[in-house]
This record gives sequence, C-alpha cells and structure tokens, in this order.
Amino acid sequence: MIRRALTVVAAVLALATPTPAADPPSERNAELRVAIPWTPENLDPTMNLSSIRAAVGASMFDSLVGRDASGKLVPELAESWKLLDDTTWQLRLRRGVVFHDGEPFNAEAVRFTVQRVLDPEQKSPNRATISEITRVDVVDDLTVNLVTKQSYAPLLNRLIDFPILPPKYTAEKGNAAFARRPVGTGPFRFVALVKDEHLTVEAFDKHWRGAPRIQRIVFKPIPEPFTRSAALRNGEVDVITTVPPSLARELESVRGVRVQRVPSTWQIYLGLNALKKPLSDVRVRQALNYATDVDSVVRNVLDGNGRRLEGPYTPNVFGYDASVKGYRPDLARARRLLAEAGYPDGLDIILESPAGRYQGDKEVAEALGGQWQKAGFRPKVQVAEWGVYFKRYLGRQFQDAYLLGTGGPMQDGDELYNLVSSKGRGLYYKNEKVDQLFDLGRSTLDPAARKKIYADLARAMVEDATWVFLLQQVDIYATRDRVTWTPRADQWMLFHTATLK
Repeated sequence: MIRRALTVVAAVLALATPTPAADPPSERNAELRVAIPWTPENLDPTMNLSSIRAAVGASMFDSLVGRDASGKLVPELAESWKLLDDTTWQLRLRRGVVFHDGEPFNAEAVRFTVQRVLDPEQKSPNRATISEITRVDVVDDLTVNLVTKQSYAPLLNRLIDFPILPPKYTAEKGNAAFARRPVGTGPFRFVALVKDEHLTVEAFDKHWRGAPRIQRIVFKPIPEPFTRSAALRNGEVDVITTVPPSLARELESVRGVRVQRVPSTWQIYLGLNALKKPLSDVRVRQALNYATDVDSVVRNVLDGNGRRLEGPYTPNVFGYDASVKGYRPDLARARRLLAEAGYPDGLDIILESPAGRYQGDKEVAEALGGQWQKAGFRPKVQVAEWGVYFKRYLGRQFQDAYLLGTGGPMQDGDELYNLVSSKGRGLYYKNEKVDQLFDLGRSTLDPAARKKIYADLARAMVEDATWVFLLQQVDIYATRDRVTWTPRADQWMLFHTATLK
C-alpha cells in the first residue's frame, strides 16, 4: 500500500509541475544542475564539518592528499610524501598551482592553513582532526614538514579532507567574508550563494588537472525527496542525490533517467547519549541493540539497499575485522536488561532523526521506534530539518538517541576518533579503554599491529554498546541521460571529468 501511495504522489508531482521551456542548446550544455537536500551557509572548509559542505566543496577546493575511486591514496596538492622520522612527515608540493584569485599555492599556504585551524582563538571544529601536529616547518617554497607530538599513523588520511586556503585573501577578508565568498584551488571557482535558492560555481581554466568540460554547476537545495524527483522528471535539474529506495524504483521506469546505486563508505548508526541517564547505564544501551532488527529495516524500509553491520566499521575501512560480531534481535533479553537496569515497567526514550539527509532516514527512525516498543521502550520519534539537526548535535542538545551517518574518503579506523573518543570532540560518550585504544592505534606505525588494535577497538565498542550499530548505506543517485558522471562511494561530488550531451 505504501509503495502504491508513493507511486501516486510521484505521478501527481510530475503532472502538477509544468515542464519548463528548453534552454538554448549551447547554454544548456554548459550548465549542470544538481539538486541536494540543502546547501551549506558556511563554505569555509576549516569551519564547517558538514558532509554536504565537503561534498560540494570538493568542486572548489583541493586537499594535499586525495583518494581515487578504487580507494587508493593519491597525490593532490602534495605530489609526494615521506616519513623522515617517527614524528616528521615531509611533503613535496605541486608546482604551478594558483588559487582562484591568482594567489600562488606554496608551502606558506600550507603553514597558514594548518596554523589557522590549530589556533584556539579560531575555534575551528577541525582542530581535533589535526591536533597531533605541533609544528609546520617551511623548508622551501615547495617543501613543508609536518611535525607531530608522537608517531601519528593516520596523518595522510586526515589530510584527504583538509583543503588549503589562500593566506592573503583569507587574512584580508576575515572569517565571515571568506565563509560567504570562498577561494580555493579546485576545478570550479565560487560565483554565488543565495540561501535556499542556489550555490553556483564556474569552471576554473587554470586548474592543475586542466579545465573542466562543464562550464557551470548550480547546486539547488530541495529538501523534500518527492520534490527532487519531480524536478528531475521535469528536466529542472540533471542530478539528484539521496533518492529514497521507493522513489528509485519509480524513476527507473522514467524515460531519459538513469538510477545509480553505489555501496557507500558511509554507515548509518544511532548515537547514544551515554553521559546522562538512562543511557549512561550500559544495560540500557545493550537493550536497545537487542531490540533492533536491522535486517528487517533494510528489507522493509530500504528495499534491500543496505547491509547490516556487526560493529562500528564498514568493510572498506582499515581496521575492519570480519570476526567482530555484534548484536542479534532478542526481545526477551532486551526486556530482561531493562528490568535489571531498574526499568521493569518500561522506559521512555527520545529518538531523533533528520529528514532527507540519508536514504529513508525518517522512515528508518520510525521503524526502529516501532521495534523498540516490543521490548518495553516507549519511544518518541522527533524529526528535524538537517541544518537545525546538525547544529543541535554539535551543541550537545540530544537527550537520548540520535540517527547520524559517518564515512567519506578517510576510510581508516581513526575516522571515529572525533565521534567517540573523549579526547576528540567526544560529545556524548566517554570510555577510558576506548580512548586508550584510539591513542594506541594513532601512535602505532606498523600496519599489521595497527589493524589488530582497531579490531580490538571495535570489540570494545560493541561490548560497551557505544552506539546502536545499524547498516552500511547504499547511496542512490538519479541523473538525466545527458549527464556522463559516475558517483563515488564516499559521496564527494567530483564533476571535473563529467560531461554533458
């Protein structure tokens, strides 16, 4: 019945929205229109941790290190690197790179960006990401040494999403102006950002990879998935992201539309506020895990577009160990644990979720709420728009459980450090054993030993029920057939090699 209703709604939307007049061929082929759930207000990559910022920001900025579609580390602004000693990484920088305003990229730009993020007065949310760096030494114009407190194995992975800023422009304009009109070295340069309307970028002909073949990209914020789908059907946009599985089936039958499913580096999990009652009791956190049937959610809510996870890592992450086993649905055990924790008559709990940020996020949360009722919980599901939701997360305003995703291009066990370790941001959780394992994993350079540490870390998180462990996401995109573009598993929207017919 739900699927039939969705079909009717999608059809009504398609018919209700008039088809716009066709653009002139030359103009239409120059512009790619991309619908995303929302556009970030702050475009400074050192001041905004949002995954949407990273996804669209990949067009405007380059980092020192990249990762290709196969998952391999590749040079970007740094052409090569080597470990001089246990605490010193030397990077050789790419020659001839310029920022969009003409300012030259060099070792000083790297030093400036790192020091800006580390400056306590700057209050950068990325500070914890590179907090192991104690000093930046400029060797010459194209050589820089990054010196860390101790041996720091994941440094290169941390530099993947660490865009470099132009020192002169950034200092002259200040934080607020840079956030509104950013300048980077990416394949596209910033043109305009109009809140709730569009973010527009244009091709940067002097990019070190060569000029993109698309002249302009317009990112259009359309929060509602049905509306995004209708816009694609009607030719108002060329690409839509975060397509719910139910709508994906409908779009597959639309002429001129291509649906692409990508097993993602992202996982969906339920964070738990373990710093206050009732979730400060591990028995309550374990009861939530036993009350959760992930396979049912994947099958019935996500139409099979997902994979249940046993612990905190997806299979692509360095440190993943298939021998780590998680929880299986066991309602009797969940009720028993609740009773042992002092809640024999059940427990009220708030489950918060964004709407439209992840595949079927709101529907997943509602399904979990229904499952938890059978174990004695009395859940209240609260849904919010993503921008508001993420600010509440960073502001430590979540009371009990909250749905989030994590992933991206880092793909290293240390990627959870800022989410889980109390030495990172540690917003809702603290466990000394988990903190110690994170520290050990960071300081161990031997890959085999390091991988074992992260397997032990995963087991510790499962035992302590750090999260309610859910699923590896399958990202779903839909495009008009005039677009030649392959989505990436890390959700970064890289269009410098895309073409339009």
